[in-house]
Amino acid sequence: MSLRVAPAGTHLPAEVTDLVAAWAPGRRWFPGGVEGRPAPWLELTDDAGAGGAPDVVLAVLRLEPGPTTGGVVLQVPLVITAAGRDEDADPGYIGTAAGLAVHDGGAHPAAWDTLLRAAGLDAPDLTGGRTLTGEQSNTSVVLPHVRPPGAPHGTMLKILRTLTAGDHPDVTVPQALTAAGFTGTPRFLGAAEVIVDGTVVDLAVLAALVPDAHDGFEHACRFAGRGDRFDALAAELGAVVARLHTALRDALPTDARLEPAGFVSGLRRRAAAAIEAAPSLAPHADAVGRVLDDLQERLTAVPLQRIHGDLHLGQALYGADGWQLLDFEGEPQRPVAERTAPDLPVRDVAGMLRSFDYAAAVGGTDDPAWSAGAKAAFLDAYRAQAGDGLDDDVLRALVLDKALYEVVYETRQRPHWVHIPLGAVERLLAGAPLDG
Repeated sequence: MSLRVAPAGTHLPAEVTDLVAAWAPGRRWFPGGVEGRPAPWLELTDDAGAGGAPDVVLAVLRLEPGPTTGGVVLQVPLVITAAGRDEDADPGYIGTAAGLAVHDGGAHPAAWDTLLRAAGLDAPDLTGGRTLTGEQSNTSVVLPHVRPPGAPHGTMLKILRTLTAGDHPDVTVPQALTAAGFTGTPRFLGAAEVIVDGTVVDLAVLAALVPDAHDGFEHACRFAGRGDRFDALAAELGAVVARLHTALRDALPTDARLEPAGFVSGLRRRAAAAIEAAPSLAPHADAVGRVLDDLQERLTAVPLQRIHGDLHLGQALYGADGWQLLDFEGEPQRPVAERTAPDLPVRDVAGMLRSFDYAAAVGGTDDPAWSAGAKAAFLDAYRAQAGDGLDDDVLRALVLDKALYEVVYETRQRPHWVHIPLGAVERLLAGAPLDG
């Protein structure tokens, strides 16, 4: 089934788009740093609705650039029904306008059906389907009875909320990894797409459902809360991440190499911005500068490769078959060229190390050996699998870079959590081991 593209206002009255534009900014997937309300741009419908008013309209909204983001294009699947019945009992009810009841398609089976058929699945069985509530930048739907070849336990439908013209990394990367035989990420099953102005735009991704899956961060927090060591699972995760980097290097090859001066210059700019934004970092400015000075003296033009780019425990599932790594799109508001640029694999390692600190704090353990043990086990297993590709000086600088960013974030959003990354900054600058 193909989707039809029409200008905004073709199927949805202005009152409906006004309702949606007012509702969208309060959603978890709505990007931060954007000023003003989103403006309607396009409406996507399936062929079945061409003869009259469609029940499902995939509304495409435009956001103007804001202080921290460029212009963004959002997808808001809508299910439209006649008002006047018990519409607020339907899934995802947003409100009523122009005599129509409007529902968020991310929570509604009719929209799931449209996207699945657009991805090539006919008459999908949506029994038992449910929308996950924890995801932020996208909307994921568990469909246990949608079982195409390669998905014996069902399918996960990820509705992409931020749209990108051309190759979408959450499509191209899983597709390449599945084709290469990598088993540490859910099997890629296909994507729903549309042609806009001659360019493919991906709308949703299908992947095999991971049986008995636990969110990696929540799983680690439970271990920490019980006082149970996470070392063995951290070691398994380290080995999977190392295999991921090997698979990405082989499946998506590049001949790019690091430019040391530019790399360190970027770290300096981010550090300076963080120190300016968070007063608690001011006493550490000189020490941060010395770390980066040392790095610049030692850094060489090492090879770069495709990496995950936003790796942490929340981007992993632990299921019946061990660890599975997810979400290869990076920060959705950043340009695709930045998100997919070759980088150092050690950046992914740094992100995971910081995640163990957060799991310990959120889980409620006051034993520093919990996170230290998990970090050490992760690093040892990664090194054993990856060989000599882990430079401790670069790793320390990137863990510091991540912790500085976290201090700024917590200062602005959750001041009572600032001590978590600030403690890491202080330990790193004092020369503590990376697994400390």
